[in-house]
This record gives sequence, C-alpha cells and structure tokens, in this order.
Amino acid sequence: MRRRPLLLALVAAAAAFGLAVSLGNWQLRRAQEKDALQSSWDRAAQQPAATVSGAGIADIGSQLPRRVRVVGRFLYQHEVWLQNRQMDGQTGFFLITPIRLADGAVVLVNRGFVQRDPREPMRLPPVTRPAGEVTIDGLAVAEPTRLMQLGENAQIKEGGSAIWQNFDYEAFERASGVRAARWIVQQSGGKDDNGLLRNWPRLSAGVDKHRGYALQWYALAALIAALTVFFGYRALRQRPASTDTT
Repeated sequence: MRRRPLLLALVAAAAAFGLAVSLGNWQLRRAQEKDALQSSWDRAAQQPAATVSGAGIADIGSQLPRRVRVVGRFLYQHEVWLQNRQMDGQTGFFLITPIRLADGAVVLVNRGFVQRDPREPMRLPPVTRPAGEVTIDGLAVAEPTRLMQLGENAQIKEGGSAIWQNFDYEAFERASGVRAARWIVQQSGGKDDNGLLRNWPRLSAGVDKHRGYALQWYALAALIAALTVFFGYRALRQRPASTDTT
C-alpha cells in the first residue's frame, strides 16, 4: 500500500526538477539573446547613417538595427509618452514623436527621457518642441523596450498627448490617423537643450542578473535531485519485507 505514495512523490520531484532546469535554461537563453542583440546594436552604431526617404522605409525595416538620419517636421499633436521608464537611476517618461518627411512619409522618433515629478507622477514635464524642419540622427530599432502591462493603453486625445505603458503601432495609427513606419528612431546625442536625456541603457546591462538567476534554478534542481535520491533510498530501505505464507 506504500508503493503508490512513494511513486507519486517521485513523480512530483521529477516534475519539480524538470521545471527548475527549464527555468534555468530560459534565463541562460535570455542572457545569450541580450548579448547577441547588444552586439548587433554596437555594430550598427558604427555604420554610416542612411538618410531615410519614404521609398527606403521598407529597406530600413529589414536591416534593423540600422543607423539612420531623418529630416522633416515633428507632428507634436500626435506624440506619445511612455511611462515608468528608467535612465541614469531616475524614473520618468520616453517621448515618442512622429516626424513627417519631405515626401510625406512618417517615421516615429524616440526623442529621449524626461524625469517625472515625484509629487505628481502623471504630470507631463515641460520640453522644448523645435519648430520647422529638423534633422535627427539615431538608431532605427523595432520598438522601445517593453514593460509588463495590465489593461490597454489610453487613447490619444484630440489635440493632446497620450501616456502609455508600451508603444503599439496599430493603436497609434487608429488613434492618430497617421500611418507610420514599423520601426522607431532612437535619437542619439546625450542631453540636449530641449530637456531630454539620451544616455540609452545597454541591452546587456541585465545579463549578469539572468546568469545569476540561472545558477539559482540549477542549484535548486540539484537540491531536488539530491533530496529525492536520499529520501527515496531511505523509503525503500524502510519497506517491510514480504512474508511467505505458503
């Protein structure tokens, strides 16, 4: 009668062992992916900037990440603020603003980071919005970093700004009526006179954390295996010997 509980315990231990190893492998894969992505960004940053036109938008999208230059006029009425972003140990917003090129094509620009007001976290900080034609250099990437999100983004209000958790291309186009390229220019330049900070964090900044988590999961898997062997062997030794009744 004791065989069944022992078998169930072994199955549960095997499942826990497999889960711990799987989570450790996932953390290692995340570290490797971040290392590879950072390397591609570093290589792209050394390339000469490609001047973007409407005809070349699709080509840039197939070469991400890519160093680019865009020339046009900002559409400030359709800007989007991404909240809960981090830069240089501060919490604040990324400012995403579409720019219309001379041929009418629209590209999105991550203009940079602004610290939030600790007393009024949802209050949008003041920034300068240059008038007329501007030239923007930066790195074309698929999208800004994404955060965990509950619920949907608030819609852009007519003549106002939206505060979103994550950027969504389709939601932006529905709300603004502006069709944009499916990539974003992460503007370069450190800190500018507009109050925007651009010390973009390296993608590989959290690699050591992933490796540390992987080590913890593997250690847990080893502990589960050791305890399973110890208690399993002990339980088998304590099983009463069968008696011959013939």
